[in-house]
Order: sequence, then C-alpha cells, then structure tokens
Amino acid sequence: MFLHRKTITSESDEDLVRLLREGHRSALGDLWDRYAELLYGVGMKYLKDPERSKDEVVELFAGLKELLMKHEVQRFRPWVHTVMRNRCLQVLRNEKRTVAIPEDLRRDPDTEDALLLEAELQALEHAITQLAPDQQRCVRCFHLERRSYQEVAEHTGLAVEQVRSNLQNGRRNLRLILQRTGHAGNSHADQHT
Repeated sequence: MFLHRKTITSESDEDLVRLLREGHRSALGDLWDRYAELLYGVGMKYLKDPERSKDEVVELFAGLKELLMKHEVQRFRPWVHTVMRNRCLQVLRNEKRTVAIPEDLRRDPDTEDALLLEAELQALEHAITQLAPDQQRCVRCFHLERRSYQEVAEHTGLAVEQVRSNLQNGRRNLRLILQRTGHAGNSHADQHT
C-alpha cells in the first residue's frame, strides 16, 4: 500500500517525536514506516475511499512536525490515531455526511463503549457549532487542540482574559445546548477545566 524503507529503528515513538522536533527528518520516515498503514486503516474505516484515505495520511504526515511542535504528546500512537480520526470526521462534516457505523461494529459488545463515546463526541461537536464564533474558536483550541490560554490568545488574536471569558461562557452554553438536545451530563469540555 505505502512504501516502506528496509531499515528498522529500535527507538521508541517518543524518542522519534523528540528527534523530529529537533529537526531530524529521518525520524519522520521512521514514524511513517510504523504508522502509515494503521492510519490508512483508520481512514478507510471512516472515509470508505482508498485514495482519499491515502491523501489524508500523506497530509497528516506532511504537517506532523508542525503539529508536534504545538502539542505536548505523551503517547504518540493513541494521539496520532485520534488526529487521523478527527481529520476524517472533519472531512465528513465538511461534506455534510454522517458516519455510518458498520454492521459488524454495532454487534460487537467490545465496541459498545467506543460507539457511545463517539455518539457523545458527535453531539458535543454539533453543540460547539452552535456557539458564538469566538466561543467556538476558544473551545476548539483549548479543549480539542489542547492549547494553553496563552496559545489560544496568540492563535485567535484575543486577550487572555477574553479567552477565559469565552471559554467560561462557551462551556456554560455547551451544557445548556446538550441539556436541550437530551445529551445532559458532563461534556468532555467540562472535564478539561
């Protein structure tokens, strides 16, 4: 499917992330060798299209160093899996399509919690789109991209106090929206405060 090099490194994912951040381009190739196929599988699960799945993997790796410079990644494998899943969901959202859950996943009891979490995340994502624009940007940057208050301020051009205010109001409005739509309880945004 994807081209792999013949050399295999014994360095951990975290060591490769550190090397990539330090400018060692070979670390990107090593991460590619380890994860391109896995991420392609994630793409196929959501997008159901081989070419688009490949494109998303290539685009993810093209911007990987920049992403890693913005985020503190403790465990690379679950992080990059989540990044790929979010990319695919964003593609589907942009097309105004819903994600169809394959029949075999619906019957598998081991995936019940994952499907419930996915439904909660989709409800939360829909609720975020109903916030005021500054609240949306702050909530996405702070909770979904895991940026600090200062990083959110730099990214949005808002003062740190405006960021705090937008986050506080955004979380309150999210709770109200989720309660109104029958998804009451703790949103994931609430858990990161």
